[in-house]
Amino acid sequence: MPSIEISARTIAEATRLALEQLGVDEDEAIIEVLQSGDEENEALVRVSTLDVDEPSSRRAPYDPEAAAREGRRILEGILRHMDVDGFVNVQHTTALGPDGETQHSIMLYVEGLDEETVGLLIGRRGETLRSLQFLVNTIVQRHLGRWPQLVIDIGNYRQRRQESLEGLARRVAEQVRATGKPQSLDPMQAYDRRIIHMALRDDATVYTESAGEGENRHVVIYPRK
Repeated sequence: MPSIEISARTIAEATRLALEQLGVDEDEAIIEVLQSGDEENEALVRVSTLDVDEPSSRRAPYDPEAAAREGRRILEGILRHMDVDGFVNVQHTTALGPDGETQHSIMLYVEGLDEETVGLLIGRRGETLRSLQFLVNTIVQRHLGRWPQLVIDIGNYRQRRQESLEGLARRVAEQVRATGKPQSLDPMQAYDRRIIHMALRDDATVYTESAGEGENRHVVIYPRK
């Protein structure tokens, strides 16, 4: 399981640099925060690529219920410090992955907010929401020893975004089938790229791959020969 340690001014920046050097997305890696950044010291993270052939007994134990409880507690604490009057609902679902192992999906829904607060917490193109999600995952990881991959949704932004991206994936896939030529989508964040991959993973006529680096990383849809 290849790994790399990177230091930078912030945890987010160090993680981004490490993911770029390894050429993987956030959901394809284990992220460990070794040192938080402060005025005197840079942040230090260790990022390791997931190895599906590695026995599960050698991987860090993962308690999804504990991750959900801790994520909810931390997120509610952040909202209180921001003087945001809202509450957090948790949705935990499971599915059987392609490797035969159970995959956990934990969603933290922030509800009870007015429209203006929803917009502020989501931010431009979801940037504030992604930063909030990264912060919560980072803190939970430090408590549990494993990146929990918690997903935060506010004002059903994730659901609306998912439906939009799934529609885009189907439309472009239809174009690829008609022309027989691959098509590249615009650069997207890792979570959005994953939605595209998942939307077309069972399509027998096309397949998807991520390409590019950093902010230019995007999905390419190819026709199956």
